Amino acid sequence: MMTIPLPRRGPRLALLLLPFLAACRGEPAPAPAPLTAEQKDHKELSRQPSEEWTPSSTPRKLNILFLLDKNRIRKGETFRYRLEMQNLGQEPLAFKEAAPSFIKDGSLCGSGDIKLYAAPPDGKETLLTCKPAAAAAAKGPDAGLDLLLEPGEYLLTRGSGSKDNFRELQAKFSFAALGTYRLKAVYAPGDGFRAVSNTVTLEVVP
Repeated sequence: MMTIPLPRRGPRLALLLLPFLAACRGEPAPAPAPLTAEQKDHKELSRQPSEEWTPSSTPRKLNILFLLDKNRIRKGETFRYRLEMQNLGQEPLAFKEAAPSFIKDGSLCGSGDIKLYAAPPDGKETLLTCKPAAAAAAKGPDAGLDLLLEPGEYLLTRGSGSKDNFRELQAKFSFAALGTYRLKAVYAPGDGFRAVSNTVTLEVVP
């Protein structure tokens, strides 16, 4: 009787069977490969959309939600904020920030594409600039950011702790004048694409 040789599945199947074969022999399963810096950032800083989400008809579209921990501070205090960004378009969006990263560390000293603007009471809108002392803490090989945000996914700025989604503003700007300030965030990677957040108000009181 002629036997028909089984088709060869190649090395991919062998790799999939390794943990099963090791378990049968009583050997520990091989350790999973360590995550890359990009995979770590994606796991920590991104969130998946709901199952009902559908992309817009626009290839590139980003929604930026600017949130404040509280809308009133006393003179001399700083405020706490967070950004929630969702890719509403049909194409992935690349977020690249050399260290220090604004998304990861809150510093405006890097080469990121997210800018913050503030308009003081009865004043002109101003671009918030780098506070050098804040950049000193952002060190190490993983201090930058290189993340691809897929359609539907959310990107969140890192909070000040594991259970705190907000962080203090680190910018060279004085909120000394009493009154109401208007703030917004802008994402402009330099290729013509631009997304502007909602405008939030912050009241400074004595």
